Amino acid sequence: MAAPVSVNSFSANPTPGNNFYQFSYNVAAGSDRLLVIQLTMANTVGFSGCTYDGVAMTQLHSTNRGGLSQRMAFFYLLNPNTGNNTLRINFGGNQWNPISIHARNFTGSSGIGNEGRTGAQTTPNTQTLTVSDDSRIMATACSINAISTIQIPQGSNRSFATHNTNRQVGTGAISAAAGFSAGTYNIRTTSTFGSVTNDRVEILGLSAPPPASGDGDFFMIM
Repeated sequence: MAAPVSVNSFSANPTPGNNFYQFSYNVAAGSDRLLVIQLTMANTVGFSGCTYDGVAMTQLHSTNRGGLSQRMAFFYLLNPNTGNNTLRINFGGNQWNPISIHARNFTGSSGIGNEGRTGAQTTPNTQTLTVSDDSRIMATACSINAISTIQIPQGSNRSFATHNTNRQVGTGAISAAAGFSAGTYNIRTTSTFGSVTNDRVEILGLSAPPPASGDGDFFMIM
C-alpha cells in the first residue's frame, strides 16, 4: 500500500468582516479523495460549519482555547467533487478579526484516524499520536509568540504557513510523503517563548479502515 498523496493546498489569513468567508478551491481528480481544512480565529464568535460545493463538511472538532482567546477547528470531507468549487466557512456571527485558513486535499486516503488536541503548554510542547500503516500526520500550533518549529515526528522540521490572528499560528504542517509504519510517534511544537498548543491528526492511508466513532486518540487539555 502507499501513503496518501497531498495534491493541492491553500493557505490564507483574511479578515472576513462578515458571518462567512469563501474562496475557490480546486480538488484534483483521483481515487479515494479527502479534503481537510484547519482553522484558527478569535473566539469572539464560533464556527457554524463548512461546505464544499454546497456539501456539508464533517466537523472533527471546534475547540475553544480560552487562555489564548482563540478557537481552533478541523473539518473534512470524503470524496469531494472534483474541479474548482466554492469552499465556504460559516461563523455564528460577524468575525471582525483575522482568521487562519489551511485547506489541503489528498488522494489515496480512507479518511481521518486518531487525533490529539493539547492546549498551550510550555515550549517545546511534545505530544504523541498513534497511527496505522501508511498514515501521515498534520499538525497546527498557536501561541502568543511566533511559532518556530513543528516537528512531525520529533526531530523532523516540517514547513508550515505562519498567520497572525492577534495570536501567532503555524498551520498546514504535514509529515513526509513516505508515510509512517504503525506505531506511536512524538510530535513537537515550539514557539520563540512561553507556551504553545499541539494539535495533530492522522490522515489515513488505504491499509486500515477509519476508526469507529469514539475510537479516536483524544487529548482534551485546554
